[in-house]
Amino acid sequence: MIELQLTDRAEKLRIEIARFLASHPPPIIPPRAGLTAFVDISREWQRRLAAERFVGVHFPHEFGGRGYSILEEAVIQEELARQRSPQLVGLFGLTMVGPVLLKHGSDEQKRAYLSRILSAEDLWCQGFSEPEAGSDLASLRTTAELQQGKWSVSGQKVWTSFAQYARYCFMLVRTDPQAARHRGLTYMLVDMSTPGITIRPLKQITGEEEFNELFLDSVSVPEEQVVGKPGDGWEIAISTLMFERVVLTFARHLQSEQALSEIADLLRERSAGEKEQEIFGRLIARSMAVRALALSHLVNYSEKPPGPEGSLDKLSWSETFQEICRFALQLLGPRAGILSGSSAHLGGEFAHRYLYSRGRTIAAGTSEIQRSIIAERILGLPRK
Repeated sequence: MIELQLTDRAEKLRIEIARFLASHPPPIIPPRAGLTAFVDISREWQRRLAAERFVGVHFPHEFGGRGYSILEEAVIQEELARQRSPQLVGLFGLTMVGPVLLKHGSDEQKRAYLSRILSAEDLWCQGFSEPEAGSDLASLRTTAELQQGKWSVSGQKVWTSFAQYARYCFMLVRTDPQAARHRGLTYMLVDMSTPGITIRPLKQITGEEEFNELFLDSVSVPEEQVVGKPGDGWEIAISTLMFERVVLTFARHLQSEQALSEIADLLRERSAGEKEQEIFGRLIARSMAVRALALSHLVNYSEKPPGPEGSLDKLSWSETFQEICRFALQLLGPRAGILSGSSAHLGGEFAHRYLYSRGRTIAAGTSEIQRSIIAERILGLPRK
């Protein structure tokens, strides 16, 4: 729905993946198939894309990428959206852990993890939020003590997406309780099979259990699993969140594209009136504007790392996505409440998507937090 001014290399990449998708159509995940089915199908699909180097094209060639820019990653996402590809299950690794390791990781960490991230052989989860440390991340209480060359980690994390499927968790812990809140933190990579880790799924409003509580009881983590140095955790965590709010958010535009395409089908089926067409047109225009903003930021990241402007992307996408999902329910009317059976439209997918969208203005920082970042770090407004 939006055209890019492409370099010759990016245009060739677009043609290449379009041809691949024409002969290898994306899999179709049945409506309401469940979380495990999504993980299995999407994982295999990501593996096929990675084999052709259509995943993580901004990764260096030696790790399975192409050495391209993040902007050219957008070309891949656009073509996947056009073909209604399912969301890639390895997004945390592709858009958060991978870029952070490329910037801050050791050579050994890059060799150990990057190629397996691309192929979805290893899935990752994020261990940042805690019961009393969500938006105020610096107040986290999970601790790690160095004992005979290994860190012993104890504490609790929450809202840990896909923890029950993840091989590793990228985690922020407190290693120096005497230091200032932002200075005593360390970023480490934790093997989820390590003794002492308990995963407790949390049922969401959608009925699924994507989120989890994570309990850590004297979990042993080797020193070489620390990214950067002990005490560097806050800087690296902020870098992770910048990538999340820009790169991961851009990848989620695929969800908006999918929803808009299905709404278009619904409007054709019911011979929509002028008012409905006008609302739909405005939503398309708004979605295009949000993507254009994100693309303008991606262009700049070939020369500099992501910054606070990612909050603009995250805020505008998540709230636009909610509006799109709400409009779909309005079109369905009373049918929107039917979640299963022959009367459910697309197996209740529209209702499920709307419930899912409610969490998008909370995850990766609430809309209120994003507005504060925009006000203070972009507009330069004073704090109250």
